[in-house]
Amino acid sequence: MHVVHLYDGHEKVHAGRGSVPGVVWNIARETVRKGHRVTVVERQWDELPPTAEHEGVEFVRLNLRTGADEPWTRVPYEVATDPLQFTRLVGDRINFARRALSLLEYMDVDVLHVHLPFAANVVVSVAPGFRDRMVFTAHLGELRLDILEGDQRGDGGEGPDVPSIVKAFSPDVYLAKRASRTTVLNSAIADVLVDRGVPAESVRTVPNGVDTERFGDVDPAALERVRSTYDLGEKPTLLFVGTLMPRKGVTEFVRALDTVVNDYGRDVEVILAGEPELDTGYVETVESLVEEAALGSAVSMPGFVPAADLPALYHAADLFVVPSLEEGFGMTAIEAMAAGTPVVGTRVGALPDIIESGRTGTLADPGDVAGLADAIDDALTGVDSPDSAVRTRANEYSWPSVAEEFTSIYDEVAP
Repeated sequence: MHVVHLYDGHEKVHAGRGSVPGVVWNIARETVRKGHRVTVVERQWDELPPTAEHEGVEFVRLNLRTGADEPWTRVPYEVATDPLQFTRLVGDRINFARRALSLLEYMDVDVLHVHLPFAANVVVSVAPGFRDRMVFTAHLGELRLDILEGDQRGDGGEGPDVPSIVKAFSPDVYLAKRASRTTVLNSAIADVLVDRGVPAESVRTVPNGVDTERFGDVDPAALERVRSTYDLGEKPTLLFVGTLMPRKGVTEFVRALDTVVNDYGRDVEVILAGEPELDTGYVETVESLVEEAALGSAVSMPGFVPAADLPALYHAADLFVVPSLEEGFGMTAIEAMAAGTPVVGTRVGALPDIIESGRTGTLADPGDVAGLADAIDDALTGVDSPDSAVRTRANEYSWPSVAEEFTSIYDEVAP
């Protein structure tokens, strides 16, 4: 079986940054390990060759005259708020689709796996012959440019700031109605799609996976290096890893920390690690809240954490916090659990399925600062007694297990 992944996102797939490229890469790699041929079609970023092979996965890259040549520029949920930039985004994705189609026609494709509703919508519209072989993974909740309303996002607020045409015409729904199968991260998102007219029999719930081996064991020297790099002492360490933007609930986390430290008297160290450049105004708000609550000596904001540091950082933490207002899955929660670190999370996305409250972590309602503070305080009471159930739960989300689910779906649609 030949599976082709079409990825027109703002990041390279192999060794890229961000959750969606990681999903594409790991599914592709595990599918190859199961004996199938896999090709990834993506943009030819600067300094990347037009073709390549990594761990058996073939890469074909499109050299385009439109769009950006550097990853993480012209990010869809940034440019979509500006009509002119949004028009350029659409034009670029149409160009991507046009070039991709010229390849797909000669590639003997059994399954076309798409991950974004941009170029893929052009493909299903102008080349409907691919519909029966198409699997669409809707990374709703992982991206800001999506169909989710306040109740599914978890914050009770308005949807993302996107052009009215996107609110009136959902590219995700349009594609899901035409793809043979659509996979989503949790049952709430599946219900949204079905309510919008997507056939229920075409929707599958498949979680994201985690490289549990990578996060499971850490070399003592690496752990010591990370503890030194991030200036960690003997106090209990709380860790957040994620892009610093409103949907991640970082301001709510800081307000909860104000209660935990200044009212409950907890003496802790806190690391807020993540990409700070996508919403600099929000980062400034976070920094102001830290200063107002006199948490400067407890909270550090190191920015984006290199991939090489993450496993040891998870191990160094006593508690991992996912305070999200909106979440599709919650991959970082599984990564932390694979390291044996309990998690405090909110009841959004798949987090209530991942976290068994009182056993592998603690849950709070999204946006409930007092509830989050209490959950953190309760969890800190038990961090000296790590439960093996944390690692056991994480192993249920290994990439081989997730890839097996996708392979079964591929078998359903392949000719």
